Amino acid sequence: MEFRIAKNEFLRGLRLAQGIADRKSTMPMLANVLLRTTGKKQILVAATDLNVSLTAELKSENASEGGITLGAKNLYELIANAPGDEVTLKKADNHWAEIRSGKVAYRIVGMPDRDFPKVPDHREAQYSTVESAVLKEMIERTLFSVCNDETRFHLNGVYFECDGSKARMVSTDGHRLSKVERTIAGGPKLSAGIIIPKKGLLEIRKVIETAQSVKLAIKTPHLFVVADDIALAVKLIDAQFPPYEQVIPKDHKKVITVDRARFIDALRRAQLMSSETRGVKVAATKEGITITSDNPDLGEVREELEAEYNGDAIAIGFNPKYVVELLGQMQSDQVTLSLGGELDPGLIRPLTGDDYLGVVMPMRI
Repeated sequence: MEFRIAKNEFLRGLRLAQGIADRKSTMPMLANVLLRTTGKKQILVAATDLNVSLTAELKSENASEGGITLGAKNLYELIANAPGDEVTLKKADNHWAEIRSGKVAYRIVGMPDRDFPKVPDHREAQYSTVESAVLKEMIERTLFSVCNDETRFHLNGVYFECDGSKARMVSTDGHRLSKVERTIAGGPKLSAGIIIPKKGLLEIRKVIETAQSVKLAIKTPHLFVVADDIALAVKLIDAQFPPYEQVIPKDHKKVITVDRARFIDALRRAQLMSSETRGVKVAATKEGITITSDNPDLGEVREELEAEYNGDAIAIGFNPKYVVELLGQMQSDQVTLSLGGELDPGLIRPLTGDDYLGVVMPMRI
C-alpha cells in the first residue's frame, strides 16, 4: 500500500478521527485510525470507539492498494507538524508505515487493517437534508444541560423528536431542563423520539461546522450524519427518556420580566457568595427583584434590579450556575421568569420570538 495526499486534505479527516479514537479503551485497536485505499484516487480514513464511528473519503493518488491502522493521535500530530504540503505514506513490513513530507521521514508502528472493527454502513440508510446552522443551534442550546452521571444513562444524551416539518430537542440532568423547537422542512419523520449521546453530539457539531447542509438518517440503532465526503454513525442510547412535558410548568401565574444581561451579571455577582449547598435567593415584589446570597464562610451580597412584576411577593432559591447557563443560550434582551410557589420549578423563556425554554428546579433557602 502506498499513496500520496495533500497535507490539508489528510488533516481534514485525521482531525475528526483522532477526536473519536478511544485511547482509554482496553482494546488497543480503538486508539487507531484505519487507512485504506479505494481505487486509484481515494483513501478511506475511519475511526470508532464502538459508539461513534467516522468515515472520511479523501482525495489521494494511490500507487498501490492495501490498508493499515496507525495510532490516531500520534499520526495526526506528525502530519500537522510535517513541513511539506504533500505527504507520502507507504506500508512496510510487519505493519510499519513510512511517512515522508518535505525532507522529513518517519517510520511508525501500526497494526493490521483486518483487525479493525467493522463500522456501520451509512449508504444503506434513507436520508433527509437539513440546514447545518439550524441543527448546530439546536445542539448548542441543549448540550449544556445533559446529565453527566453515567449511572443515569437515559439522561446522558439529548432527546430528539421530528415529524418531518418540526423538530424538537430536549435535555435534562434532573436539576434543569432545556427544550428547543425549530421548523425543519423535509426533516426525518420519526415514529418515536430517539436519545443521541453527548459524545455523538459533540462530534456531529464538529462535522457540520463547515457544511451548508447535512444529510440525516435514523436506522436503528444508529443516527447517521453525512456532510459531503464525511459520514458519522452515532449509536443511540437504548432507554426511555422521561416524560419531559410533565416537568414543564403550564400554569405559573407569577411572571417576572427582566433585562437578560443585567440578570446574568447580578446572578454572577451573587454566585461569588454562594456554595454548592446554598443557592441564590431571588425575591420579587411590585418594586422589582432583589437578588441575595449569604455564605457563613464568605459573607453576603444583596442587589436590586428593575423588573416588571404585578403579583404577590415571592422568594425562591436557585443554583445560579444553572440559571446563568440557560440565560446565556437566549438572544432576546428581555426574559420572563414564571413562578408558582417557592418549591415549584421556575420556567425561563425569551420574551419575544424564540421557541426555546428552560426549567430550573428550586433550592431550599
